[in-house]
Amino acid sequence: MESREIIKRTHRIAALIGFSIFGAMVLYLVLVELIRARMAPFHGLYPVTDLQTIRNLRFLFYGLAAASVLLARILQSLLLKKKPGDTPEDLLNKLHRTSLILVIMSELPALFGLILFLIRGLYRDFYILLGISVVVLFIFFPRRRAWEEWLASQV
Repeated sequence: MESREIIKRTHRIAALIGFSIFGAMVLYLVLVELIRARMAPFHGLYPVTDLQTIRNLRFLFYGLAAASVLLARILQSLLLKKKPGDTPEDLLNKLHRTSLILVIMSELPALFGLILFLIRGLYRDFYILLGISVVVLFIFFPRRRAWEEWLASQV
């Protein structure tokens, strides 16, 4: 099979997973809006009343979101390092695996926002973290042209 066709098929799988992750984020948005509409006013499933605890939870989840984005960027550079003796198939597998990891990690801030919403009803924080996830997904979304350029530069 021709190498361009293999790249195209491998990329298609990674892109499909990327679109699935985006679909999951849309599902989170619909879920939050349904809960807000049906259970108004929604103050969370675990109503924490101490303002310091709420502030600490917010710092924790925003910190985890920032750490996940930074970790994704670091992993990208580490996982895409070429080793001596890597064949073109090895490089394509490495690129595919890295793309999947990064796309999946881009969902983490949205999950942290969803947890904040479910714990305390912090819907603004959910929207902020969801927005961060969408931007990070856009940054790490697998693009075939970029794949082909990267593979050509590695050979």
